[in-house]
Amino acid sequence: MQVSLNEMSIIHTIFRTSSVWMSVMQNRLLITGLTLLVLLFAGNAVQAQDKPKLQIEDPTLNAPQKYKILGVEVVGVDKNNAYIIATAGLDEGKEIRIPGSDLPNAINTLNRTGLFSDVKIYIKQKIGDGVFLLISLKEQPRLASYELKKIKRSEREDLKDMLTLLPGFAITESAKAQATNTIIRFYENKGFRYTKVDIKEELVDTSRNRAKLIITVDKGKKMEVKKLNFIGNTFYKAKKLRGNVGDLKEDRWYHIFSATTFKKEDFEKGKEELITFYRKNGFRDARIVRDSVYIYTYKKGVEAIGVDIEIYEGPRFKVRNVTWEGNTVYTDEQLSASLDLRKGDVYNQQKFEENLYFNKNNTDVSSKYQDIGYLFFQVEPKVTTVGEDSLDFHFLIAEDEKAIIKEVSFSGNTRTHDQVVRRNLRTVPGATYSRQNIQRSIRELATLSYFQPETISPNLDYDYEKKTVSIDYSMKELAGTDNFEFSGGFGGAQIGIIVSARLNFNNFSIQSINDKEAYSPLPSGDGQRLSLGVQVTGNGYQNFDIGFQEPWLFGRPNSLGINASYSLFKTTASRDELFSASVSYGQRLQWPDDYFTHTTVLQYQAYDVFGSYINEEGKVYVLNIQQIIERNSLDNFISPNSGSRLTLSGTIAPPFAGFSQFYKLKFKFSHHIPVVGKFVLTYGTEFGHLGYFGNKDRSPFEKFYLGGTPLQQRQTFTRENIDLKGYPGGFTGSISPIGQTGDLIGGNYYVKYMTELRYPAVQNEQLQLIPYLFAEGGNAFDKFYNVSPFDLKRSSGFGMRLFLPILGLIDLSYGYRFDSIPNTQVRSGNWEFLFNIGPSF
Repeated sequence: MQVSLNEMSIIHTIFRTSSVWMSVMQNRLLITGLTLLVLLFAGNAVQAQDKPKLQIEDPTLNAPQKYKILGVEVVGVDKNNAYIIATAGLDEGKEIRIPGSDLPNAINTLNRTGLFSDVKIYIKQKIGDGVFLLISLKEQPRLASYELKKIKRSEREDLKDMLTLLPGFAITESAKAQATNTIIRFYENKGFRYTKVDIKEELVDTSRNRAKLIITVDKGKKMEVKKLNFIGNTFYKAKKLRGNVGDLKEDRWYHIFSATTFKKEDFEKGKEELITFYRKNGFRDARIVRDSVYIYTYKKGVEAIGVDIEIYEGPRFKVRNVTWEGNTVYTDEQLSASLDLRKGDVYNQQKFEENLYFNKNNTDVSSKYQDIGYLFFQVEPKVTTVGEDSLDFHFLIAEDEKAIIKEVSFSGNTRTHDQVVRRNLRTVPGATYSRQNIQRSIRELATLSYFQPETISPNLDYDYEKKTVSIDYSMKELAGTDNFEFSGGFGGAQIGIIVSARLNFNNFSIQSINDKEAYSPLPSGDGQRLSLGVQVTGNGYQNFDIGFQEPWLFGRPNSLGINASYSLFKTTASRDELFSASVSYGQRLQWPDDYFTHTTVLQYQAYDVFGSYINEEGKVYVLNIQQIIERNSLDNFISPNSGSRLTLSGTIAPPFAGFSQFYKLKFKFSHHIPVVGKFVLTYGTEFGHLGYFGNKDRSPFEKFYLGGTPLQQRQTFTRENIDLKGYPGGFTGSISPIGQTGDLIGGNYYVKYMTELRYPAVQNEQLQLIPYLFAEGGNAFDKFYNVSPFDLKRSSGFGMRLFLPILGLIDLSYGYRFDSIPNTQVRSGNWEFLFNIGPSF
């Protein structure tokens, strides 16, 4: 039998204690003590045989002493021992004090990681001033999966995008708390309060220590904002202020299309918009003193949200004097005109900042200087309060010197060739710096439709000493600039089933057509456009077309286009056939400004008509030349946010022998204005006139008919169709003058007006979704004296444009018509669904 040092210490203590007892106690106690001593020896002997010699000690029972760590063993986990030792800070060779704070701190550190539970540290063995340690712990289970219960499927999908619970990661209390907070915030933004989240672990793989989380959600109560109170407002009534806090709304009967639930982000943004509103109206010192959001009993035990906002309005300031100092390039009068603050005006802080630093029209003071090279221009405004409600403005200007562009570079064009990007940049090395040219370069790159507009960003690197600047444009190319359009639908009884397919290669490269490595599936990168299309309908219509355009001919901003098409419409009683070919040449103009282009189109058309009840039978040939002048400043051709488009065109088909003659004049204008938030208002008008050089050989195929969409009306190629929502168009549903026989004979004049309010709901690389409201009106007239610009066939309704890179632009509309079309089945008071594929603007 072996006795350890600890056991000998215990025996010695017991003997020493027994000698004292024997001197003062009776024999009975002595016998009892001896009996206990025998039992202790027996127990120790058994333990000595069953256990190893070295015993693990509780370090808190030892006297404080410094020890060097000789080694650390980890039990309870299969791997990551080095990570655990390093996290605990118990590396081999480190000196620690036992007992002391080193080991408790190590335990706390491991607990705080959340990866382990039941963390303990023991002394395994002491050798002199060295110590071997044992870390005992239990690893938290890792996530196998999780399940959200008692909520809608759509809410589960939304939450899965927000939760950061990843399979394989440890299930920690922190992770569960974060998931709980995310779910509560999600439902708070939907107007719910008292949301409860219960998370339970279910072990599903004991061998790998994997668990599933069962997350049960009680959404709580949905509450709306029933009170939106303003305190301290004297100049404006609460009703006015409620309309200037953004999306923070008080529940009212007229808010049927907007949410009145409380969202923190709406609340914070609403307060900012409220202060902006005050400062736009002269209250320069306006601020929010206090705000409060609370739950209260609305009525009959129903709880609701209340919001109180206390405001300090301050005085309403007006402009008194405006003075300038340091300006030599522009006069005081020119700068004051750009600032547009006149004596007696109510001070508008937003207008002041925009007209001083940057506004969308580039008429601000800073733009005036930076557009002519003064990159290093600085202006320091000093605003002085005079009396109680007047302001004096003094501007100290440092004009400095003009900056020269040193280098121009770009990155991110992975498929588009460098020369295509470079030729669209308005900034070139050696030229004087111009902020307007940078903005124009961004627009030109965006309208190519090869890059994501929001990613086009100019980065400036300037050298103040040398007065130079280098510009680098970074951009991200769209996933696909080419698209394949395929659609089908039903165009009504007169059209039948419509099937349309088109291949658009919008970044084609004819120069690389012999390069086998350039095919993916066709050569691309030079900015040329190749289009191949086919359309057929159930009622005997076929169309095939091909088109090619080179936007930069011989390295100049001149375009060359070649197009050819064949159309056939056949019924049991009639047959209409058309072959058309055209060549176009376009030039970019510098006057009146460089948004103007001029295009000349030479077109040949051959008609073959049989069985028509309107047009004469036989073959008709037309050779015409068209001149088009257009100004296009749209910032986006799919869904413009700003800019306008003006088109003037004149077409002449001379009375050559063997050809039909006519002339045609058309005007078209549209303007796009951002209104509130992302909402954009568009309005426009157009009109046309068809005339002849005489009564002989008149072309019968150029009359104006209104209604429908280009896609649905393409089969009626023996007329010019003007799209108009709410009316079906086609042979029996178009807006047209009535002939003596009661037939629709087409107009020599037409007018059209339109307005549209749209909201780009989704805009990203994969999808653009643009709902809109519209109102349109138009009519066609046979004689000039019958033209009445406001005698219109009217419609209004709603629609949606859907743009997918692979399919192109799809336009769906549902219009209510207010007027009937005489001598047709088209009646007022009905709705008309129309769809179109292709550009709208």
